[in-house]
Amino acid sequence: MSCEICGFKPAEHTCRICGRRVCSEDYSAETGICSVCNVTLCEICRRNLSIATCILCGRHCCEDCLVHVSQLEYMCVECLRKKRVSEVEYSENRKT
Repeated sequence: MSCEICGFKPAEHTCRICGRRVCSEDYSAETGICSVCNVTLCEICRRNLSIATCILCGRHCCEDCLVHVSQLEYMCVECLRKKRVSEVEYSENRKT
């Protein structure tokens, strides 16, 4: 069986995320995932595949690391946390 990514070299490994059979060049032994999953991996948790990008920082994130902020927009949990902290600091500064 040939690699499901390059289509040329023999498939020697199986990706732990998607199950693709891939060659050594398209596989990371360190993470156990193929090159396609590596590119689409969530940039926050590095465990799940990304589903969208954060509207503030532009990072690719998975469902667990994103919050729906509108029908079509997502914000990552880190940007949401920073936004909430800055809003609290702003409101505290206005009180004094």
